Amino acid sequence: MKKKFSFAIIFFVIGIILAGVISTRAVQEAYRNRKIEKEVETLKQEAQKIQGENDTIQKKIDYYNTPQFVEKVSKDKMNLQKPDENVVIVSQGASLQTQNETQNEVTTEDNQQISNYMKWWNFFFKYN
Repeated sequence: MKKKFSFAIIFFVIGIILAGVISTRAVQEAYRNRKIEKEVETLKQEAQKIQGENDTIQKKIDYYNTPQFVEKVSKDKMNLQKPDENVVIVSQGASLQTQNETQNEVTTEDNQQISNYMKWWNFFFKYN
């Protein structure tokens, strides 16, 4: 009876050790699986973000290939026009330019009479 009792204790101890090892491995695998799932979720979010950027870029490419964009760029950047178009240039009147010139002359005369430190004072503090 003693032999049977010792074998039972040995099998019981081996069973407990084996159960501990198996449960430890199961917990490690569950942790690893959870970590991988988080990484997959992060990568899915990144893929969605990149897909959105790709859609935006594709829309820009489609717009850049339209005839309207080509016409706009050719008019703005290359100064081209269609054969049936007339270009009109609008400029400010001469009276405004002379008025600005007279104001500049008055300010330069005033600046010549003011000392240098007062010019700096006026520049920083706008004080007359």
